[in-house]
Order: sequence, then structure tokens, then C-alpha cells
Amino acid sequence: MTTIAHGYTMRDLDQLSKIACRQDRSLASDADTRYNAAWSAIAEHLCAAEEPPTPHDLITVGWQAIYREVREMRHMFGHRDKDGTNEVASSQRYRQYWTLLPERPEEGIVERIAVGQILTTIPDLYREAVVALAVHGDYQAAANSLGLKYVTFTARMSVARKQFRAQWFAPETAPPMKGTDRRIGSRSKPLATHCKGGRGPHEMTPENTYRRPNPKPGRRGERVCRACEAERSKVRVAERRKAA
Repeated sequence: MTTIAHGYTMRDLDQLSKIACRQDRSLASDADTRYNAAWSAIAEHLCAAEEPPTPHDLITVGWQAIYREVREMRHMFGHRDKDGTNEVASSQRYRQYWTLLPERPEEGIVERIAVGQILTTIPDLYREAVVALAVHGDYQAAANSLGLKYVTFTARMSVARKQFRAQWFAPETAPPMKGTDRRIGSRSKPLATHCKGGRGPHEMTPENTYRRPNPKPGRRGERVCRACEAERSKVRVAERRKAA
């Protein structure tokens, strides 16, 4: 009969916890787990309350604590939500987290450092060509910036590429290159300014577009409209909710 706070005793705490367990409809864990979760939450709320809480308030705190406990445990063990699946590791995100290989950020750091180190070993004549192409993103524009003919610039880039790849893959032999680095889709056909799909057409600005990775070496992926992708994503979500 020890009083805890606001006139509530240990016996009251026990009774309120049991009522909270009975009002919890999930029954997703064992009785001891549900009781302990409700008991702890009710006791903490009771001691922290400045005004005397009603029994109904404490019971609500108890079954809400049970719900949170069950939800956190389901999340921890990768249960799918919303469809009642009780299998462990059935969540797609859970499987992705535990099955995909972890990213190694050190590889990107090492590569960025290696690029600068290798560029210092290439003669200035060819290094200027590499930098010009990186700045302008187009062979003709890069050649114009250096006052060179297109053929001359591509010849310098060919030498620079061979020297760079020899250093990059050293001490092994650099593998043969495949494909052609064109940098643009076509010189006779300008890039599209608006997309063709979706509810648009949407303007194909740099902020509204991205390029899909191209599996073919030396070729750029197609441009994708972010606005169209967002609309298609909303439709897929609505279809899944309707099907559920």
C-alpha cells in the first residue's frame, strides 16, 4: 500500500497496468513484456505529473507505451507494416540494409587524391586539354577555349587519356577502352527543352533533370525529368494504397 504520488499506491499501479494490458488489442508480444512496458510508463508519468492524473489518463499512457514497444520491436526485427505480416525480416528496407554491401567512402577519397597526383605527372600540353574539357564539358567548346582545331584537341586528349590510364592502373596494364566519349547526344539536334511525358510538359532545367547511369562505357545516360518521376511515384503509392 506504499503511496507513489498523487495518492496512487503500488497496488493502484499494478491494477492500472493490468487494465492497460487488457485494453491493448495488438497482443503482439508476451504478457510480461506488455505489463512491464505499461507499468514503467505509468509510473514515470505519475511521478512527473504536476497535477493528479485520472485513472483513465494513466491507463491510456500504459496501452500507448505497449503500442510503442510493439512497434519498435517490429521495426527492429524487420516486420512489414500495414499488411499484418508477422515474418521476421519481411520488410524491404530491412533486407536492403542487411543484404546490400556497405558503402566504402574511403575509396572515393582515395580516387580524388589519386586524380590530382596523376594529373601532375602529365605534361602541361595535355593537362590543359583535360582541364579545358572538364570545365566546358564539350570537345568543340574546349578546343575553342584553347584556340585549337577540333582534330588537334582530340589528338591531345587521346594522348592524355593513355598517359593517365597508364598511371591509374599501374603497375598493371590498363585495360582497353570501349565506346566513344562524345559528351553530347548530337551536334545536329539540340537538347530538348521540355519533357514529353507526365502532366507537363516540364522544363528540362538542370535542377529538374538527372541522368540515369548508362551500362555502356563511355556513353552518357538519358536525361530524366524529376517532376515526371515524382508524379509517377505518387501514382504508384496511390495504387498500392488502393490495392491494400
